[in-house]
Amino acid sequence: MLNKIKILHCADLHLGSELTAVPGRARERRQELLKTFRKITNICQDENIDLLLIAGDLFEGANIDGSTIQSVKEYLGSLDKTIAAIAPGNHDYASVDSPYADEDWPDNVVVFRTGLEAREFPEHGFTIWGAAFAGTYCRESLLVATQAVDRDPNQVHVCVLHGDLTSEGADSVYNPVSESQLADSGFDYVALGHIHKRTPILFARNTAYAYSGCPDGRGFDELGEKGVYIGTVARGHVDLEFRRTCSRMYLTTEIDISGAASETEILDQVLLSIADNYGSDYRDNYYKIILTGSIPAGYRVPVSQLTDSLLERLHFVKIKNRTRAELDYDQLAQEASLRGIYVRRMLERIETAEARKDENEVSRIRAALEIGMRAFEGEVQLSDY
Repeated sequence: MLNKIKILHCADLHLGSELTAVPGRARERRQELLKTFRKITNICQDENIDLLLIAGDLFEGANIDGSTIQSVKEYLGSLDKTIAAIAPGNHDYASVDSPYADEDWPDNVVVFRTGLEAREFPEHGFTIWGAAFAGTYCRESLLVATQAVDRDPNQVHVCVLHGDLTSEGADSVYNPVSESQLADSGFDYVALGHIHKRTPILFARNTAYAYSGCPDGRGFDELGEKGVYIGTVARGHVDLEFRRTCSRMYLTTEIDISGAASETEILDQVLLSIADNYGSDYRDNYYKIILTGSIPAGYRVPVSQLTDSLLERLHFVKIKNRTRAELDYDQLAQEASLRGIYVRRMLERIETAEARKDENEVSRIRAALEIGMRAFEGEVQLSDY
């Protein structure tokens, strides 16, 4: 009979982070991240998870308040059916002053504190392999050859590791791991941490591996749904699926407000757009809203007032205004200036493309015309394109 275990793979919670991306809400957000970890342990308890894999950077660093560490230990210790395995990463590396320095962790928790080693659980049908960062940097791969190890073929062999997937022979200061090393490892599944965006379940010969990404975002560089991988692993077989765990999403969205000429009109367009895109719980997210499009000449977008109004309806929002005034290109083409010459020539090109009925070319030239006009006004930034 095929031995099969149920696992949950998570990584990169970074509990205790400063969270400068959300001014005024950092303390609240730190508590939400801890609640997300509690949600993960609740899933383990409710769904009879055999093995919880935490692939590094559970904590932001060594200077974590004692109450957070105590809560983590309590949550893990409450799991009466689950073994938890932690592989310290480059932020929460194993050292004399790390959260893992003491031995006072619950009996069901395995903390790897050295190079690659195995912990066998024959009564559960699996062996866990793992290794720890010993400092911020780890230039030599922790995934050393394991083929010579005499393994029980009836056990599922799972590895938990914080590291950086690299091409063959490439360097990294964050534990370089190559596909050939994964293929040669012979593990049934390698649970990776360090990259905060999840990958699909990948394969290096018979070894399955993946980054689960972070379970909850901490800024606008960690956009969209975040969560964990959950499912079953057996010898030569993996069946894992993504499960959302994030309390809120960080979202960047561009909204075209062309034609709007009042705060009320812009507000209505913004709320309608995000409600359509993000569903009934759209109010709970963190938004960076980029306003685009053409607005009537002389109208100034009231960014501060819009932000205040939106904060009455949304949990958090910041607004970037990239609108531009509607321009009368026919009038501009009459100017005796470099700008006038540019507009005339672009309008001529548009007219030629329209005569050929080349809609793609028309669209391309119109976009170039708008970018050119922004350049004349000193508004174009390299980061915009």
